[in-house]
Amino acid sequence: MSRLATILLCAVAFGAIAFLAIFEPLTQSTREDLEAARKGLVLHLDPSKVRAIRISTGVNKLEIKRVGNSWQLGAKSKDRADSALIDRLLLAAAQLRYFDRIEGKEIKSDSELSNYGLRNPKRSLEFDGAEKVTLFLGKDAASEDRLYARTSNSRDVYLVGDELLKLAFRELGEFRDRRLTDLSSSEVDRIVIRRQGGELEVSRDATGWQIVKPLRAAANEEKVEDFLKRLLGLRITEFVGESPGDLSVYGIAEGKDEISFYVGGSTRHQTLRFGTDKSGTLFGQFTARDSVYRLPPESLQLLQVSPEDLRDRRLLPLNLDIVDLIRVRTPDKEFSLRREGDGWVVKDGAVERTASSAAVRALADAVSTAQVSAYDSVAEGKLSLFGLEPPRCTLSFVAVLSENTPETRAGEQVIASVAIGKSEGGHLFVKIGEAPEVLSVPESLMNAIPLDPVAWVSPG
Repeated sequence: MSRLATILLCAVAFGAIAFLAIFEPLTQSTREDLEAARKGLVLHLDPSKVRAIRISTGVNKLEIKRVGNSWQLGAKSKDRADSALIDRLLLAAAQLRYFDRIEGKEIKSDSELSNYGLRNPKRSLEFDGAEKVTLFLGKDAASEDRLYARTSNSRDVYLVGDELLKLAFRELGEFRDRRLTDLSSSEVDRIVIRRQGGELEVSRDATGWQIVKPLRAAANEEKVEDFLKRLLGLRITEFVGESPGDLSVYGIAEGKDEISFYVGGSTRHQTLRFGTDKSGTLFGQFTARDSVYRLPPESLQLLQVSPEDLRDRRLLPLNLDIVDLIRVRTPDKEFSLRREGDGWVVKDGAVERTASSAAVRALADAVSTAQVSAYDSVAEGKLSLFGLEPPRCTLSFVAVLSENTPETRAGEQVIASVAIGKSEGGHLFVKIGEAPEVLSVPESLMNAIPLDPVAWVSPG
């Protein structure tokens, strides 16, 4: 190849690169704008690609930035924008149609733009996405609910409806997300409530929700989830202040009347503090948003939740699949039910017989579903008052491990034990393991616990 041919080939290649890098995007943008105009649209805008919106009134400016799947108010503000409102705004901009258009070539000079309030317009919306485009809003037209507009890409003037105007140009507070938080209950794994009368703490572990303070007990999953939904679903009545300042003005004090929750194993918490001023108005300060709000009066009910409200009132939720052995002890004798293959055997001394699998299942179901009607804290030496010293009978549910694991040694591992005392007024007194409480359950529980080993033998 000659030197001249090489030079010409390089020039052609450079030209192609320049066209693709510079002119092609411009012509593509022009084509897209023309396509939008053909459809009667003012803007060619893809809402999903907009990263920021800047709204200017000539006096005030507001920036709304996309952060992940939500929107943030201001470049430095910690507060969230109402995502639903921003989505409606973007959709209105993308679907903004014109009723009439005055082509730019008909406008001889910039001074003629003054007739439409578009020479130095005060109101504008800038959309920053794949490319930036600004929509300028001018004077109201003679027709009701219509005004003039133009874009930064063209001198064309459009006659448009005022829906976008009403959505975009409003008080700052109206852009704020009135939800307390955008977290879901599944993200929270610990809750601490501090109020007069003591502290209540619940925590989620591998087995579910547990009450940690003021006592240790299983929590009812549905009740905790319901509490979290009410807490996380709180709606703000009014935004009072950007900066907390002197919280005592609102009757708010740190460490008093507050709910903290922790997300995803984090040691950092988000706290909602409550307080009332002299007029009795309820205020809240949420540390995750650094602002003070007016809250609905019923929000205070969240502080009043008690351990009894959240407690799991089932006697002993039991997974029979992990139980290999059930021991039944009375003051007079002991026998056992042992898993064997797909069934069970009952062992009474040296005698073993096939046990009724249905009876074993009925026992597990009865223990798992029996509802506790009362909890009594009992000091040592007082168990005899409930017929528990000694108990009428004791059930021990045991797992038998064939080999060591990192957590446990091979052999028998007691899953839980239930001591059963006397009956009184239709109730049966029961104690679980070493727990310092005596529980009252329906005395019908004994129907599922025959104390004669013969009653467990399979009839087949």
